[in-house]
Amino acid sequence: MVYDWQDYRDVCYQMYIKERKALEEIMQYMREAYSFAPSKRAFQTQFRRWGFPSKQNPAHRNIDLVARVKELWEKNTTQRDMLRILNEEGYEIKERELMRVRAKNRWLLRVANGMKAAGTVEAPDATQATETAPDISPSEDQVAAATEPAAMVPALSSQVLAKRKERFDKLQAESDQRWQEKKRRRRTRGWAGMPADPPGPPRFPSETTLDESKVFLSLDNVMYRRVRDHFQRICNDSEIIKKTIAGPDKWQQAKDRLIQENAHLQNVFWTENTQLDAKALALDVICTDVTKRMRTMERRMTIAEAKNALGINPEQSRQVRNAFYSRLKADHFTSKLEAGDEHWNELKEEWMQGQPLLLGILAPGDADPDHPNKVKAVEVLCRDVMKRLRDDQTKRDPTKKDRDRLALSTEHPSAKKTTNKASAKRSNSLGNGISALASRALASTPITASSISDTQIDPSLLQAANDPSFAADQQRSPVTLSNYMPTTQTTSAEAPVAVYLRPHPRSQVYQTSKVWLGALSSRTVAELRSLLASKWPNASIVRVDGIEKGAGGQEISYLIEEDDELDAYLTHVQDRKATFVALMNQL
Repeated sequence: MVYDWQDYRDVCYQMYIKERKALEEIMQYMREAYSFAPSKRAFQTQFRRWGFPSKQNPAHRNIDLVARVKELWEKNTTQRDMLRILNEEGYEIKERELMRVRAKNRWLLRVANGMKAAGTVEAPDATQATETAPDISPSEDQVAAATEPAAMVPALSSQVLAKRKERFDKLQAESDQRWQEKKRRRRTRGWAGMPADPPGPPRFPSETTLDESKVFLSLDNVMYRRVRDHFQRICNDSEIIKKTIAGPDKWQQAKDRLIQENAHLQNVFWTENTQLDAKALALDVICTDVTKRMRTMERRMTIAEAKNALGINPEQSRQVRNAFYSRLKADHFTSKLEAGDEHWNELKEEWMQGQPLLLGILAPGDADPDHPNKVKAVEVLCRDVMKRLRDDQTKRDPTKKDRDRLALSTEHPSAKKTTNKASAKRSNSLGNGISALASRALASTPITASSISDTQIDPSLLQAANDPSFAADQQRSPVTLSNYMPTTQTTSAEAPVAVYLRPHPRSQVYQTSKVWLGALSSRTVAELRSLLASKWPNASIVRVDGIEKGAGGQEISYLIEEDDELDAYLTHVQDRKATFVALMNQL
């Protein structure tokens, strides 16, 4: 079909060039206003014939815009804030264009775990995550990184090992003593290299966990967050920052207001008139934690604030943090608590002496009115590096997650010595160490199976069902096991799952091994790794992937690190072959 374009040249020029309308908008307008409906290709061809200038104006060619982006990057401005500021200042730039400008100039914002050198590629922002799917298969860099620690990090001397063991023994002795004297809370997870405490009911209100409180109040995760946000607004309105500072009357008024303004809590407290003491205690635990988090967040300095306080840009920050990361790695550092303040300060001092940039920033000392804030900023950066190091250690040794999880079911070392004493005294300690309110609340509150399915429960409560010492204690204790477990406990053993196992072609050992058939009796990563170790001894399992055949015959891999990931994979391939590929290194 032939169209007469000449009558529409001016209106097209006005919309396309001056008003910078999108071609789709112009097509829709021409169709509705003039019943003129050529195809998109026809519009593009005609615009070229008319000689319309190209609308393409890459952001990286705009000198002023690029300079402004660099200024914002120097101030550690996030991608989102950078985009907002630029648009408010009149620059026409979209999110993808801004990302291209930063990538082209190597103005990276995030530091990937592993504290890689400046030449590495930036970890994707949240906005980038939707644009490209990550490559799940292990790359050459990942394989090299997995083998790097053993080759580069020297072993610790016997003197250092002895010193660390001495500190660990001291921490353990102090922990055991405070536990026996009821001067510390029950630990539900590992701490400073020590396992969790023996399972048991809360001995006093402060041992009541948030997960237990969520169950008492029948809160799922969404409602739990809403309750917390609601109470935080109430605290802000009432200028409450701490329970003890507010006083009992003002604190109770705030909780009463929360109940009055929340339909779910109204139903829990007003309609269901059972176990009110337990519910009151649970609500108090949650509200207290809200104010604690408010105080923590108010004092917390973010990474961006720390870098701005020191006056360093993201690249400078990456360099100094990478140096500290290497120092911690060479020291086989695990945590500040295990190492002690003295050793932590020694490591920081050694690192600082090799950083002229930081030495110059902190050189004025007390003469600089902002010196305390800068010292705090350095500590914030150091703590973040320490956290990233621990994350990397867990990734390089995935079994560490399983060991930490299994630590919850491992008896505390001191418990072996004090089991009989603790059993004899527990009934008395429950009466003497807990308030009347908490005692009644925790001794008489059943938890339904439906409430447990909606909320994560403290592992120690679930573990208590299989702990013989705990069951024996309950014969002498007013708090019974049935108070913590569902009334309907019907369990059925899962049938073994047949699995195929094969080595990854990039493995350092057993590359030529054939496929091996095995069976999983439980859907746990620990059992899967044990199965792999029994087949391929003298090998370090670096990575395990579940494999699925795609529609085109290609293999799709799923990284398996957690039990829930393993369960999800086995469920996904329920009626097909479950195949696992293991990347292994020489021990």
